[in-house]
Amino acid sequence: MQQATLARAAVAHVAAHLLYSPPAQAAGTLKPLGLAMASMIEDARVEALLMQRLPGVRRWFLQAQPAHDPHGLDAPSLLARLGRALLDGSYADGNHWVHKGRTLFAATHHDHGLEDHTAFRRLASILANDLGQMRVRLDPQQCLVPAAYRDDNSYLWQHNATADHATEALQVQTPVAPPPPADASPADAPPTDAEEQPDDGVSHLYPEWDYRLQRERADWCTVREVVPAAAAPGGSHPSTEPAAPWRSRRRLSRNQRLRRQWDGEELDLDAAIEVMVERRLALAPEGRLFMRPGTEAPRCSVLVLLDLSASTGEHAPGSLQSLLDVEQQAALLLARAAQAGQDRIAIHGFASNTRAAVHYLRLLDFGTPLDAGGSERILGTRAAWSTRIGAALRHATHCLANESSEQRAIVLITDGAPSDIDVFDSRYLTEDARAAVLAAQRQGVHCYGLAVDPEADAYVRRIFGWRNYRVVKTAAQLPRQLGELYDRLASL
Repeated sequence: MQQATLARAAVAHVAAHLLYSPPAQAAGTLKPLGLAMASMIEDARVEALLMQRLPGVRRWFLQAQPAHDPHGLDAPSLLARLGRALLDGSYADGNHWVHKGRTLFAATHHDHGLEDHTAFRRLASILANDLGQMRVRLDPQQCLVPAAYRDDNSYLWQHNATADHATEALQVQTPVAPPPPADASPADAPPTDAEEQPDDGVSHLYPEWDYRLQRERADWCTVREVVPAAAAPGGSHPSTEPAAPWRSRRRLSRNQRLRRQWDGEELDLDAAIEVMVERRLALAPEGRLFMRPGTEAPRCSVLVLLDLSASTGEHAPGSLQSLLDVEQQAALLLARAAQAGQDRIAIHGFASNTRAAVHYLRLLDFGTPLDAGGSERILGTRAAWSTRIGAALRHATHCLANESSEQRAIVLITDGAPSDIDVFDSRYLTEDARAAVLAAQRQGVHCYGLAVDPEADAYVRRIFGWRNYRVVKTAAQLPRQLGELYDRLASL
């Protein structure tokens, strides 16, 4: 009886693909998990079309569903749970990702219809990206066929026969605990163990703002500060950097009116008022009451904070380089220009793996010359984990505390909204990052954002304020935008 049901389900499944599947598509740079996710969504789409036309086949598909671990968090279990949820409306699953997949599938069906396979392909990309953020483990050699009546969907994809398939292997990640229910507070999620990482740095505790409670959670995030060793020479990075794509308006010194001078052409009113106040207080004021034209070395300390999350390691649209490569080169160009102009500059980077492990890398510190070792440290960074911006901004503000420059600023370069795998409310970390920016401003540190994301306007404006950010449309524009922002900061 079971074999007959499987046979009928297999025939119906093949018929659905023959009737409704699109032509084969290029696999491109999809990772194995992305291919498996797109294939499963395509199976669900064509089966839904067939069940819409022939409702009786639903019983065959349901009877042929295999048993699965209802609490499994590996890739086969999660795909099987989602496949069952898409097929059986009465199936209940408490997993947040499964619930999201079912909800988005229904919304795509409603908005685009089942015939629009490109809309469902976009849905598969969203769900696959979520699995990557959740550190779901997948063996690249594993064939994921959730139900026995289905095939491996290899006919859907056109693979380049000359491609090096080893480069498509998904980085094995550590699975995490199941997400809390959708109505739970995101900050209540327990911290998971960080992935293997040398913990030879110093840990700092920082608060985090919970917008639902309207209060800070004290000592909620752990920032692990590390000064990485310089990468071994002879790597894949170029030894020489390209010329700066912007022509800096800065000079080694700038013409201005020097205040509080012993002599000069004009009276310095501010200094004169201070002298009168000190005299009324029976103090001994200095006689520096004048202004005169002159030159003064720039007085500016800028900390460039690089987002080193996993998404920055992907190839930027229209470029042969990853966004991280562009970030590294832009930071090096800016560091050389700033040090030549006598300004103080630091290059730091960060990536997070839950609130218990926000990794903070001091790649180039204030007052440190940009030698070969510093360049190698910047170029040797690797993309990993997620983007907990608020904790990184708080520690960057702490790093600027001892800077005596008149102008102190943090410039954050990122490619997306803040996120982490222990947070399931998209607004939570954005509000925390905004709170971190406001706290920095109260300490005299200005924060600016450069977002390499055409859709970034809403969240980056919420974090930094409407005058303190720039949206960079493509990665190629990043060096120029960073240089122009630096010119603006240093001229204030």
